[in-house]
Amino acid sequence: MKYCKKCKQIKFTDDVNCSCGKKLIENVSLDAPCELLRTDETNSVKIDSVLAKSGVPYSDVMTNKVQMLFGSVTGDHIFYVPICFLKKSIDSLVAVNAMEQPDYYDKIDLPDEPQWEELSPVKRNIVRALSIIGFAVLVYLCVAGVGTVAYFIKGLFG
Repeated sequence: MKYCKKCKQIKFTDDVNCSCGKKLIENVSLDAPCELLRTDETNSVKIDSVLAKSGVPYSDVMTNKVQMLFGSVTGDHIFYVPICFLKKSIDSLVAVNAMEQPDYYDKIDLPDEPQWEELSPVKRNIVRALSIIGFAVLVYLCVAGVGTVAYFIKGLFG
């Protein structure tokens, strides 16, 4: 799998360069945005709701904007999802007939969700200790701040 940073598209070819002229990258981060599909104004609402209900993070970019008579704006939409959510978003949209399954679907070999590294016990204890210290400092600052404000107000009327 190769990725174009400019087009934000994945490619499954042996090409070195994308059709836009940029060099394709082989090792790409799984949270990089990837173009899911392009659609018109009418279908964008359906796609928007399906992706939101599926819990897929996405962005909707409007292109070819046209100002309508009553002030609304219409145009074409490009939906982007993180590469790690590509398969899940395609599955969700195919299930409601919002898009057809792309030819490259079987070539996608990615985890469905981002993989998080488990903290070692030492790191976890350090984070816990720093959290406790941070919370204690925050409580002290709140109490001292309230006391200072009360003293100031008392000085105004006393």
